[in-house]
Parts: sequence; structure tokens; C-alpha cells
Amino acid sequence: MTTPSHTQPERLTVRVRITRMLGNLLILLGAFLLLYAGGSYVQIEYNRMAARGDNNLPAPQRMVDIVPRIHLPQLYQPAPTQREPVPAAFTVPVLGSGNDIVGPPPEAAEQPFVSTIERIVIPRINVDSKVIEVGWDIETRENGDQVAVWQVAEYAVGHHHGSANPGEGDNVVLAGHVGGYGKVFRELYSVEPGDTIIVYSAGQQYLYVVQEHLVLDEENVPLAQRIANARYIQPTALEAVTLVTCWPENWPEPLHPAYYCASAALRHCRGDRPRQC
Repeated sequence: MTTPSHTQPERLTVRVRITRMLGNLLILLGAFLLLYAGGSYVQIEYNRMAARGDNNLPAPQRMVDIVPRIHLPQLYQPAPTQREPVPAAFTVPVLGSGNDIVGPPPEAAEQPFVSTIERIVIPRINVDSKVIEVGWDIETRENGDQVAVWQVAEYAVGHHHGSANPGEGDNVVLAGHVGGYGKVFRELYSVEPGDTIIVYSAGQQYLYVVQEHLVLDEENVPLAQRIANARYIQPTALEAVTLVTCWPENWPEPLHPAYYCASAALRHCRGDRPRQC
């Protein structure tokens, strides 16, 4: 008695079935990846459009994901919409290499800070963007020291938590990303003294005129230099707006070696409600 043997056509049939199954799986995988990529593209384009200041869409609240340079055993990240109290005598976190601060994080006090800025227009570089409030993340390093890392809005312009609002007679600090998806301040380097900046805040339009622009080295510079750089985002007791971004644009993220700042002084304001400016 002989055992039945598989014929050549039978073996080919099994091979064809396996090939077809693998082919169908690859088609399904390709379709999934195509839908995912397409959905991501649509979401990015929507966020870019929503971040523009000339529409009524809700401003995207997404922050840039900064890759930490060391392991962080603890991380505190306040919600973007959370209104936190700030110190009575507020001390702005000092920008250091990698966007971190030097010294302890600020202490909370009784008076809450609420940003009133809704929009910024910079005609020179065709920027018309919504503005959202940004704070900082508290990071505990391996040696136990706590530092604060400024948040950066992914698509919109960020108003530094605790800096002044327009009309308060102090430094209004606004930061934007130079790259990434939003890259709202990609062309900030082209802003020159004499250019105008229009800030919309609490029903008023504030016209500022750029006084100076400068590049602040942050990589491999002494601590004293980084602290000196930080004065541009600290209170000034004079009405001004300071725009901050990383520089240069094509440097590998997030290790930009410098920051670019443009400082502008208030010329006048106008709006629907009477206000002294």
C-alpha cells in the first residue's frame, strides 16, 4: 500500500494562496499607512490655518515636544489652559542652553496672571498669528536640582506667562518656533529696526516699532553670559515687546546654539474702549 503524494499542481495552489494572503496584508498595511499619513497632513494643515490671526477658529494649544538631554525622574507640566498664580515680585525663568533656566523655579503667589493678547501681525515677514499663553515645565534633574524649561507653541505665538500685557508699561515677551510644523517665526531674522509690530489685546491695537535685533549665543558660553542674555525677557519697567525664537533655522532640533531677539517700543494704541497708552 502506498501513501498518497502531493502533486506539483497542489503545491503550487498552496503557494499561490500564501502569496495572495501576504499580498492582501501588504495592501491593507499600505492603505492604513496612506490614511494615517493623509490624516496627519490634514491635521497639520488645519492647525496651521487655525493658528492664523485672520479667522475665528480656536487657536491650537499644542506645544513643541522638547527632547530632554538627560533622564528626568520627575516632570511637572501645567495644562496649557491652566491659569496659575505668579509671584508678587515676578522673576522670569532665565533662558539657558537647551532652553532651561538657571536657578530655582518661580514661587507661586496670590495674584493670578491672565494673558489678554489674542493676535500679532508683523507686516515685514507676513506674520498674522493667534497668540496663546505659554508657561514652563518643571524638571528635576539627576542631581536633584529643579529647572524650568519654557514651553514653545507648535503653531501659534506664545505669550510668556508672567510677562506684561500690552498697556501695562513693561516687557511683553512673545516666542515662536523657527521650524517644525508651525514655524511662525521662521522669517523673524528679517525683521529690521523701524519695522512695525501690531499686537491685538483686550479690544485694543498696539503699534510697536522695532528698535533693535540681535543674536544671543547660548551654546558653550559662560553662565554669566546666559544670565546677561536673559535680561531681554525680564521686566524692563518700560513698555516694550520682545520677540524670541531659536536660530539658525536649519540647526538640528532642539539643539539651537543661539536665540534671536527683536525688541520693539510702543508707538501708540487704538481701540474701541478709551485707554491711555
